[in-house]
Amino acid sequence: MYQIQDSSEFITALMDEKETVQVFIETLKKEEEALIQGEIDNIDSLASDKTRLVEKLMSLGEQRSQFLLSQGLTTDSAGMNKWLAMNPDSTLQTLWGELLELAKTAKQINQANGLVISSQLQHNQRAFSALQSAAGNISLYGPKGQAFI
Repeated sequence: MYQIQDSSEFITALMDEKETVQVFIETLKKEEEALIQGEIDNIDSLASDKTRLVEKLMSLGEQRSQFLLSQGLTTDSAGMNKWLAMNPDSTLQTLWGELLELAKTAKQINQANGLVISSQLQHNQRAFSALQSAAGNISLYGPKGQAFI
């Protein structure tokens, strides 16, 4: 992992983090559309993209935390707010505020997509159960995975 050395590198990393969250949101919106349209092939590809972006965001978040620790600050919002107070630049305040808003947006879209997936899964499970009942193949499984017919 890259270690941020000074405030200018930290600001650059924050801008990179913001851009990555924006790309993540775009990916989530594509996922949302694919879910609505039932485009399963696209969902697989988007899941890979999401994983890559989440890994990058985790790395950037870790760099941010390490930098704050190196400045004698905590890694939570209080530490970040203290760093911002020590570096009073309205552009930094704006950048951090935008990053927080983007993170909230990403969380909301991701939760909505999760609900769509859960709903579709429940629908598929009910349809599968109905087909099994219609075919006379009612199978139940015990706690150890053994089939009861």
